[in-house]
Amino acid sequence: MAHILHISEGDGGAFGPRSDPFCRRNMPSPLVVDALREQLLRVLDWYRHQRPIFSWGVVLHRRNERGKLRFGAVTPAGESLLLTQPLLGSLSEGPCWLDGAVRVRLACRQVTQCHPWLDALHRPDRPPLVEALAVCFDPDASAAECEAFQAMAGTLTPSTLPSELFLLLKKRSMGWPM
Repeated sequence: MAHILHISEGDGGAFGPRSDPFCRRNMPSPLVVDALREQLLRVLDWYRHQRPIFSWGVVLHRRNERGKLRFGAVTPAGESLLLTQPLLGSLSEGPCWLDGAVRVRLACRQVTQCHPWLDALHRPDRPPLVEALAVCFDPDASAAECEAFQAMAGTLTPSTLPSELFLLLKKRSMGWPM
């Protein structure tokens, strides 16, 4: 429902690969952030008129942060953030719905092994970033709901994220900007 961006790469012909501003390997441009924000606002607006359940949402997407793929988040106000463990934790405290259709529970997962030398690289001025997240369907969700979003289930990393995740909530989670 919410996914309207079609991302593709062209070959550019004889001049080599073409630079695509919507390519997921590039830093999210203001155009991409604006497009994701507009999509989120349209989805929230639709629900506001059809079923006034959701008042806030966030789009989780893949973004390139200094050459490394990370999870990014776009809020209804247009903030573009790196997804940190505390932000994901606050989303996990309450119920959220994927595209407003199926209730999901999110959990942070670690994919790299901890090493003392890696711990020394941790920046104390920045909370730890989310390496991977588990998307678990509500046990009460119907088989049809789960089947429609099967590609989004399981443990996802930024490189395996099949599409943007539009998460809708009844109210803004603590710790998130407006």
